This record gives sequence, structure tokens and C-alpha cells, in this order.
Amino acid sequence: MRRFILTLGALLALAVPASAQQVQNLAAINGWVAYIAQSNAGPLCGMGTEANSVGRFFWIKLERLNGDLHGFIQVGDRAWNVRQGATGRIVVGIDRQRAELNYTGTNRPDMIEASYRGAFRNFINFVEAFAGGYRMQVSFPGEDVAPWSADLRGTRAVTEAFLACARRI
Repeated sequence: MRRFILTLGALLALAVPASAQQVQNLAAINGWVAYIAQSNAGPLCGMGTEANSVGRFFWIKLERLNGDLHGFIQVGDRAWNVRQGATGRIVVGIDRQRAELNYTGTNRPDMIEASYRGAFRNFINFVEAFAGGYRMQVSFPGEDVAPWSADLRGTRAVTEAFLACARRI
């Protein structure tokens, strides 16, 4: 898993779709975008937002590794200085549902990455909750980081494009 995270971190060095090779945007609305990218490991589906003027970003990504689909979330802030390999927890709340994820610091000090684990039954249920949600809140228990909040209105179209991408890879 560590090798996967390091490889993925290197491939997505800027944590935005444009940083991957051969990127194709699939849908965009209300500041959220879905895309497919060709990485060294194969196709990668993603959706997220560059967020806003405060420098935050949130990406949900899906990649096929050794025949299995793996979901993960990347969260970042240009003001962060997280050491590589640092660990902790984040909680992603979508309306009344919550998923708790363990994160690892990446090779970028402004980004953390979490493999999907949580209260949602599986990653696709998490993505579907995202599509139907109105508001998302991301919190960082035990850290000196204020919770983030994001408007999810309009994400259904972006999520449907993401899920169609996931079915193709």
C-alpha cells in the first residue's frame, strides 16, 4: 500500500487533473469536476474541486490495481506542512452520514491521502451519498485544523460522469 501511495503521489504531483497525463474532463458544475486520466498504472477516474481562493482541494479518485478497484480521497491546503508518512484521521460528513478515514502524509507537504474505510458500506455508497448530498463537512479530529464545509449542489452530474468512468475501467 505504501508503494501505491508513493507511486500515486508522484503521478499526481499537483493533485489536480491537469497534472496527470492524457486528462479528459467528463463533467464540470458548481466548481466540481469529473475526469479520466491515463497514469503509468492505467486509467484513473477522479472528481473533486480545486476548492477556492483559500487554497484547499478535495479529490475522490478510483483506480484499478491488480484487477481490483481502489478508492481514495486526497485532501489538501496550500498552507499545510504535513510530513511524508504522518498519519491521522479525517471524518467526511455528507448531510447526516459520516465516514471516518485514516490518512497518510504524501510526498507533498500540502496534501494527505486516505484509502477508503468508513461507515458507508463501501466506496460506491460513499460516492452515491456525495452525489445526493447538499453539504459536506471534513473534520480533522485531534488536529489543529478547523472543519471544512463544501456545497454539494450540482454534484450529481459530476458524480454520474465519475461512476460511468469507473464502470469503464
